Amino acid sequence: MPQVKKAEKRDAILAAAFGLFCRKGYTATTMSDIARAAGTTVANLYVYFDAKLLIFYAIYSPWLQEKIRALREEVEALPTPRQRLRRILVGLWGDIPSADQAFANALIEALASAPRDTQKPNNLLDQCETLVTEMILDSLPPERAHLAADRLLAHVLWMAHDGFAINSRIGDIRDLEAIATLMTDLLLGTEAPAASHPPPDGRKGPVDAATRNRSV
Repeated sequence: MPQVKKAEKRDAILAAAFGLFCRKGYTATTMSDIARAAGTTVANLYVYFDAKLLIFYAIYSPWLQEKIRALREEVEALPTPRQRLRRILVGLWGDIPSADQAFANALIEALASAPRDTQKPNNLLDQCETLVTEMILDSLPPERAHLAADRLLAHVLWMAHDGFAINSRIGDIRDLEAIATLMTDLLLGTEAPAASHPPPDGRKGPVDAATRNRSV
């Protein structure tokens, strides 16, 4: 007779696995570790999940989508395209990779250590690229919208996200504000320098002593 799955037991498994993945990473965490932390047996663990990768995706998918939604709310509150794009980039390359003890790095571990022919449990990458593309399109001025329309820009940003996630895990933190500014300038063009104002006396610029003497 098949065992009845209980929501509270499944939640306990996911909570235990999340803590372990954050502290130890994906590869070092075993099914025995998760079962012990969840107060169950390995055999019972397999009643709920057929593989460790499935446990990970059950945690990571809602976690990541919630981070992106929170970022989108912040972005929507900003007034200019330049500010919005910079916030998107800092969020994708800084805030999310460093959140929860660099939990995002565990996805890279999970996929890198899986057998070559392993299929991803869901289309999380497509979902995230869609969310990011929508966020970018809402931020770009109309004349620049073509840069994100085919989702390739979002794909590139996510590939870079993986690299930043690895660096966050090992403590290699670059100047993300400067990187985000550089990328924003590439997408929007550099900001025009502030217009210079003429001196209050009407002259076009500073006057040196020799010029003043010739005018006397």
